[in-house]
Amino acid sequence: MTQQNPKDTLQTDLEALAKVFEAEEREDRRKEAQRRRDGLPEPKRDLRTFEGFADVGAAPRA
Repeated sequence: MTQQNPKDTLQTDLEALAKVFEAEEREDRRKEAQRRRDGLPEPKRDLRTFEGFADVGAAPRA
């Protein structure tokens, strides 16, 4: 009977997730570089706050 080491599966999962993140980051950088080459304006950022978290009393530092 073989016993699996839970760290091995966790490590494998983390490595797979890191590859996904790296691929997404590469794609985002590629799109951003293409946007700059095309001379397009900065995209508007969709910033949302959630009730009770940062909806009141939060202001940018001057």
